[in-house]
Amino acid sequence: MKLLMIHAWNGSETSYRGKFSSFLSYPSLTLAAIYPLIPKDVFEQIDVVDENSQYVNYDKVKYDIVMISFDTSSSFSAYKHAEEFKKRGAYAVGGGYHATALPDEVLQYFDTVIVGPAEISVPQFFEDYISGQPKSRYENFDVCSVCFPIPARDKITKKKKLNIPAVIANRGCGNFCKYCSMRTMWKSNPRPVENVIEEVKALKTKMLIFYDPNFFGDREYALELMAALKPLKILWASNATADFGYDHELMQIAYDSGCRGVLIGLESLNTQSLTSAAKRFHDSDKYKEIIDNLHSHKIAVNGCFVLGFDNDTEEELLALPDRVVNLGLDMCRFAVLTPYPGTKFYNEFDRDGRIISKDWSKYNQHNTIFQPKNMSPERLDQIYRQVWKDAYSWKRLWKRVWNSPWRKHYYVFILLTANIGFKFLGIDKRRKR
Repeated sequence: MKLLMIHAWNGSETSYRGKFSSFLSYPSLTLAAIYPLIPKDVFEQIDVVDENSQYVNYDKVKYDIVMISFDTSSSFSAYKHAEEFKKRGAYAVGGGYHATALPDEVLQYFDTVIVGPAEISVPQFFEDYISGQPKSRYENFDVCSVCFPIPARDKITKKKKLNIPAVIANRGCGNFCKYCSMRTMWKSNPRPVENVIEEVKALKTKMLIFYDPNFFGDREYALELMAALKPLKILWASNATADFGYDHELMQIAYDSGCRGVLIGLESLNTQSLTSAAKRFHDSDKYKEIIDNLHSHKIAVNGCFVLGFDNDTEEELLALPDRVVNLGLDMCRFAVLTPYPGTKFYNEFDRDGRIISKDWSKYNQHNTIFQPKNMSPERLDQIYRQVWKDAYSWKRLWKRVWNSPWRKHYYVFILLTANIGFKFLGIDKRRKR
């Protein structure tokens, strides 16, 4: 038998295939994590396609099974792939965030849907398929972190991806933010530290990214992991929440273990907006102090913001580029509030009739698909693009890099290149499709 694995991609996101994409597109672990779960003795050929930088060919090989992982924005691409391969006799299996949130919809296009994590469900599916009795739905959320396989990174293309490997120690998060789809898929479940360190050592790298949504969320676990990382002398970055910037002991230990940067979902400079989104830390007036604290420990900060909360006004959003400069962030990213299926915001907005589009391809954080409270959807789109453009003016870009705690180190070039990459990402030129 022959198997094809696809990580589907929204075809409109072509800017991530540009000349700066290798500085902006993080290496995906999705297919790499699923590959070890496949019984290799069953297949004479296993092909892997990441649509971020590769293309799907329907007729090159006649596959027996096609497995497709996708999120909401790439669901239409996934549905097309499934239909085309089914026409050619393949059995189609779908999984990922969108399949977990809307399994009944996905089953209209796929023969089998994998709901939630794959570690138990995928092996069960193959066992049933081989015996001639595959089920239409597999759902197993209670996965032991000890069972997480080491990703098969050698099977996944590195084309047009950031050349820094990624590792996940804890793929879940204990927070309950209303806009986040993380909890629909994962629960907080830290891997044994020794397993993480074994994986890190095997990478033989000098730099590393942790994909954990909240690396420092479990403080004791983070301390244990960082103590084990310190002797490896690897520079690393991770995600964090704003309250990390108040724990000076933790910040210093992080720096000593190699941490040089964190991405923090600041989301808004309006405290009421943060509260409405159920953000655990919602005092935006403290952001400047938090960023200064992190910089005092020589840790750079990439701050992410979401535009379109009910308390947001046009004036506040248009002032974001200047306010970002005043905060002293090293890098910044922006997104339109996108209530993904399965999230609390989606349920609330859908109930109240505020969802204006269920064209899933527009659920990419670049388009307004709901009715904002204080402006029209079209106006929020315009403001979003203007904010990106203004935040990445040359003047503001150089100021961020010049004031960074990285400015006296060689890795300041990584920061500079990433800032320039975002400047030319072309988000300000995008229009609704």
